[in-house]
Amino acid sequence: MNCDIVLQYCVFNDYPIWRRNISKYRDKFNKIILYPSRHHGYIDLEKFSRRMLKETWVDPVEIDFGKQDWRQAETDPCLEYVESGWIMFSEQDFFVKDWDKFYKDVEGMMGEYDMFGWWNPTHHPYIHPCCLFIKKELFNKTQKDFRAHPEIPGCDHFAMLTKDAVRLGAKTGELQRHGYIPWENSFHLAGITYPYQNWGLEGKMGRVFGVANLEAFFVYNYWSRKVDVEQNEDYLNLSRTMEKYMIKHKDMKDINPETSKWRKFFE
Repeated sequence: MNCDIVLQYCVFNDYPIWRRNISKYRDKFNKIILYPSRHHGYIDLEKFSRRMLKETWVDPVEIDFGKQDWRQAETDPCLEYVESGWIMFSEQDFFVKDWDKFYKDVEGMMGEYDMFGWWNPTHHPYIHPCCLFIKKELFNKTQKDFRAHPEIPGCDHFAMLTKDAVRLGAKTGELQRHGYIPWENSFHLAGITYPYQNWGLEGKMGRVFGVANLEAFFVYNYWSRKVDVEQNEDYLNLSRTMEKYMIKHKDMKDINPETSKWRKFFE
C-alpha cells in the first residue's frame, strides 16, 4: 500500500489485540512509527512494549501539558520518519469485523481519494485519527495542525487536518459510505487506554471508564487476555481486576464474553 503508520502508544497499557492484528497485516505497511506516550499510569510496560514491537520508536520530547497540546507535541516528532506515499494515523481502539476486507477496501479507496477514514459527525465533522489515511503529497500542503480547538465546538484533535484538505480541494472519503456501519461491522470504541492508565488514581477518577460502549469494552478486556500473543503478567492481573470490578459495580454480571455479539471484533 506504500503506507506508513503513525500512532501514539501509551506505555502504561498493553494492546494485545492490536499487536496481534498489526502482526498479521504487517506486510501492508512500510513503517510503523510509534510515539511512547508517558502522561501518567498505573503499570509501566514500556520495556515490554519495545521488546514486543521492533518498530520505529520515536525519541520522546519534553511536553508542558499546561501549555502545549499533547497530541500536537507527540505527533510532530513522528513526521520526520515518514517516507511512504501515504500516512495512516491510527489508534488501537478502532475495530472492524473483517480485516481482510478492510485492507482490500483501503487499497481501492487509495485509488479514489486523497484522504479518507472514519468520519466523526460532530458540530465540526472530520475524519478521526483512529483511522485516517492521507496522501503524503496532500499532507505536506496542510498546516499540520493536530490540536484540539475548544473555541470551535466539536473541533477535537486532527479536525483541522480535514478542514485543510477540503480547503485545498482534496477528494475526501468516509468509511461509513463504503459499507462500514457503526456498531454493526465496525466502530471506534474510544478511550480504551484510560481505564488501565487511570486505575491507580485516587478516588472516583481511578474508576472512570469513559469508553463509547462499556459492554463492548468489557468483552474487549476479556478477549485481550485470550489472543495468541506473548502476554505481560502485570497487564493480565490488571485486566482481571478490572473485569471483577465491572461485574460488581458496572452491571456486567450477565454479560458473557464467550457468547457476546462483540466477540467477533476481538477474538
